[in-house]
Parts: sequence; structure tokens; C-alpha cells
Amino acid sequence: MTLTMAWVRSTGGIEELVIASDSRLRPFAWDAAPKIMPLPRNDSVIAFAGSTFYAYPMMIQVVNTVASWDKALNRRQPLEELKGHLIRVLNRMLEEMNDLPPEIPEVPDAFFLLAGFSWKSQEFQLWTLHFDSGRGGAFTFRPASRWKRGNQAKVLAIVGDHVAEAKARLTEMLKELGKLTSGGFDMEPFKVLSDMVDSHEYDTIGGHLQLVKIYRHLQVVPFVIERNGVRSLLGRPLLDYEQPDRFPTVVM
Repeated sequence: MTLTMAWVRSTGGIEELVIASDSRLRPFAWDAAPKIMPLPRNDSVIAFAGSTFYAYPMMIQVVNTVASWDKALNRRQPLEELKGHLIRVLNRMLEEMNDLPPEIPEVPDAFFLLAGFSWKSQEFQLWTLHFDSGRGGAFTFRPASRWKRGNQAKVLAIVGDHVAEAKARLTEMLKELGKLTSGGFDMEPFKVLSDMVDSHEYDTIGGHLQLVKIYRHLQVVPFVIERNGVRSLLGRPLLDYEQPDRFPTVVM
């Protein structure tokens, strides 16, 4: 699986939406997998955790869906309505499945984060899309909740492996910084993700870090990560001669 996070970052009186993930796929460790995909309407992203058997075809079709319909592509369809449209697309895809081998679970073990800025509500929106076997067996959604272990200014969603451990680490970090009960998040969740990627405790979390930010002016910006002497973009290590000039670099 993976560990994928999204949160509202508040710093210097400015808010932005941050999405971050590792890049490891299992059952064998392949550390170059994209897990965050910007949507071509440039106000949102889709990210995943869970079984790639389900998640990758669905993510690609989500991107195709937005790119193929002018109303979705040019943002005449508000983000809140796009969410419902994409859920219907996912559920319609499930109807095309048949002849499943025994090793493939019938219940989709896949979670998605749909995150972006809504021009309609003028707010950052963050939803977890998940399969609910108790509601007729279909994908549905839940909005990100306020951080329960502190003040209500913090908004965070985490999907994937070792979520409880990630939240415990984040709580401890906020306590040490004196931020548990006041203020919003800065980049603390990203630091937790980085630490867990570096740890040998979690064999399903690893590889290159991925980082994307979404701004209020309807712009999605992936970041190049320079870490341990390696530059990567959306999980893929860059070749020596590649210069992705369109995107800023974070040096860690």
C-alpha cells in the first residue's frame, strides 16, 4: 500500500493545500510509482492508497474523465459537483469487472484523496473516496474532519498503511512544538511522512517523497524533491540531465 496525506497549511496568514505521499509499490518494492495525479482542470488532484489493481485504472480514468468533458475541464462544474461525478464514474467502472481470480478481493481495497480549491465555496476541499460495502457496495465519500487532538484550525486526511502511527507521531511532534492546541499545520505532516519513509519499521512505505501544493488562485504545483543527493518528481528519480524548469525544488 502506501501512506498519503493531505492538509491545509497555514503560514504567514496564507493558506494552501498540501498533498504528499511516498512512492513504493508492493508486493515487491518498486520505489518510483506516482501516487498523486494533478487533474487537468488545474484546481485539484487525485491521490491514492491501497491495491494498485483497483487504484491505478481508476485514477487514470478519473484524469481521462476530466480531460474529455469541457464542463469538467474548464471548471464550469464546481469541485463539489465534480466529486459526485467522479464517484459515479468509479462505481460504473466496477460494473465492468468479471472473472475475478481468487487472489483478487471482490471488495476494492483502494482509497482516494480528492483535494482542491473550490471557486464556488471559496474554500479548500478535501474528501476521502472509499468503498463502502455496507451501503449496497459502492464508492462513497467523507469530508476531511478537523484535527480532533487539538484545535479546530487543523484539517488533515491520511490514507494508507500505519495511519494510527502517523497520527501518533504527528501528535507528539505538535506537542514538542507547542502547537497541539493552537494554530494550523505548517509542514509537520510532511516531516512525519519523511521520517516514516526513512524508517525500516514500515516495509510498505518507502521510496521517493512526492509533494504537490494547491493554491487559491486555482493552480496546482508539483515540487521536485532533492533528497540524499537524488532529485525526484512525483515519485520518479530524475535523470542527471533533466531540468523540470516548470516546477520549484525543495531541498531536504
